[in-house]
Amino acid sequence: MLTARVMILASLALAGCATRSAVMQAGDSSSRAMPTAAPKPPRTAWYDTIRPLATLGKGWNRIPGRFGTGCAHDSTFAFKVRPGLPDKVLIFLNGGGACWRAQDCDPRGKPSYTMTIDSANDVSVRTGIFDVANEKNPVRDYTMVFVPYCTGDVHLGTRETEYENGKRTFSVRHGGAANLEAVLDWVYTNVRNPGTVFVAGTSAGAVPSPVVAVKVARHYPRARIVQLGDGAGGYHAESVPSVLAGWGATDYLREDQAFQSVDPTEFTFERLYLAAARNAPRVHFAQVNAANDATQVFFLGLLGMRAAPLPRLLATDLAELRDGVPWFRSYTLPGKVHTILRSNAMYTAKVDNVLFRDWLQALVDDDTVEDVGETLLSARSRPDKR
Repeated sequence: MLTARVMILASLALAGCATRSAVMQAGDSSSRAMPTAAPKPPRTAWYDTIRPLATLGKGWNRIPGRFGTGCAHDSTFAFKVRPGLPDKVLIFLNGGGACWRAQDCDPRGKPSYTMTIDSANDVSVRTGIFDVANEKNPVRDYTMVFVPYCTGDVHLGTRETEYENGKRTFSVRHGGAANLEAVLDWVYTNVRNPGTVFVAGTSAGAVPSPVVAVKVARHYPRARIVQLGDGAGGYHAESVPSVLAGWGATDYLREDQAFQSVDPTEFTFERLYLAAARNAPRVHFAQVNAANDATQVFFLGLLGMRAAPLPRLLATDLAELRDGVPWFRSYTLPGKVHTILRSNAMYTAKVDNVLFRDWLQALVDDDTVEDVGETLLSARSRPDKR
């Protein structure tokens, strides 16, 4: 019996070695490895039994992730829920950088992404959209679902990748899709018939927000769905499709009927909006960006776009979205600030005589909203067509 157990353990060990990802060289984002897919969680009754909404207390509640969820370097993942009105729901996708090159992914170096669900994923700081004591907050009474971000893959990855930085080899679990699906399963089980669902994402969380919006619209065919991406509208770079493919995000997206018609070599962030709008035309799509957002400029540099002015890239992307999605709306802020939804500036920022807070209120309330701040982009450069 002992011999049989030893043989079984040895077989499992050999199998684990055989599925390890190939190595990506430091600084080489073009010669991407062929990493293995992260294990898919089994379909269990986890979301039916793990801390049902009806049992949660006031304030923020921690919901532990199911099997298959985790962060970049460990298996600890949990999301937060604050009960509110049963028919109005906010699904908030947090940001926290991204990585696709070894030197930026190395946890012992200067990583360009958040690696844990702590610190940057703390919702106890009640500012911006989470200031529920502020009567001017358009969503203060909503049931709030906060999706932490700790996988460096804009919430869409499905692979564990091995990187080599100098003589050091390490792995990063780009498994954001498993985390996202766990949260959505919990929402679908616990929120049965919402009237309004507001899907908002900030920074890296803004990128997948149209993807989540179309999924939510499909599940809740009678609900009003509003989407807002905060601080990620300028990533007009040719390297984006290869970055998404390296995370396994392309594989995840192509499992969804809304994105199956998109050429994998053309999976840009703006095309996520276009494909989502074709599949779910009743979703209200929108973005807010700062014209010279310093963080977007930084990541554009990592994507190989150091010389391209952000206002021009924003103007190009927004023009493409308006052409393909006539009901898409945008609000452009001046300056270098990165994101506004988690800042109290959302209550005071004003462009073209329109308070951002009022614009946001009209967006979630289904009132008429117009594009704001376009002159901040057109005054600097005119969008080109690509």
